[in-house]
Amino acid sequence: MTKKKSHTTKFSAGKTGWAALALLMLGLAVVAGYYFDQNTTVTAIEFTGHTYTTTTDLQGSIDSPVGLRADSVDYNSLYNSLYALPWVKDVSVRMTFRGVLTVEVTEREPIGLLAGVPGKQFFDEDGVLLNADLGNTVDVPLVYGFEPAAPGDTITAEGFEEVRNMLVAAKKEPFTWSTISEVAWNSSEGVVALSSDNGVKLLFGRYRFDEKVTYWKEFNRTVVAKKGIDSFRLVDLRFRNQIVTDEI
Repeated sequence: MTKKKSHTTKFSAGKTGWAALALLMLGLAVVAGYYFDQNTTVTAIEFTGHTYTTTTDLQGSIDSPVGLRADSVDYNSLYNSLYALPWVKDVSVRMTFRGVLTVEVTEREPIGLLAGVPGKQFFDEDGVLLNADLGNTVDVPLVYGFEPAAPGDTITAEGFEEVRNMLVAAKKEPFTWSTISEVAWNSSEGVVALSSDNGVKLLFGRYRFDEKVTYWKEFNRTVVAKKGIDSFRLVDLRFRNQIVTDEI
């Protein structure tokens, strides 16, 4: 007599049950969120994440949504008004059950400070000009050879793209970033920098800046560490696999 084999479906049924429960909970959460959005009144607005833009400037750039229901707030208008501020790069919004609308601001990061310009006019990696007459200390190189313009404008002068690319590459390498104090452009040598110690002239030239900032780091580790930075007048980093120096 052949025995029949039996199979249990208890485990798979359990999985199905949990899946159904999860979908139910998700549906309830969506409904609750929809109800929350539809019926919550904005009781206050707060800004976070900003350093260079004042809270007063942020508040003054928008029409206050306080007193409005959440689904009545014109978020597109709110975003566009904040994006019009030079330092503001990105914005996200969230709201608590208490009705506090929190605006998280992501600001542009300065990578250079224009030299010889009244006040303080920084620029970011996109070349956007940023005024900052604030008490904040921003440790970036002085950059020579470019004219000031209105905050929010973009620098498009000859040579700026090369200078910007060099600064972006240098900022990726903390050692190199900490050893460069001034940067300039000239058509014959390309990007030229001065070291923060002893003012040694550093020739970065054009292109391949990721490679060249690595050369500068390795040169410090293997040569400067032995001879001292005051042994050099010039370090030319423009050539592949070769560093040319002018020593004292």
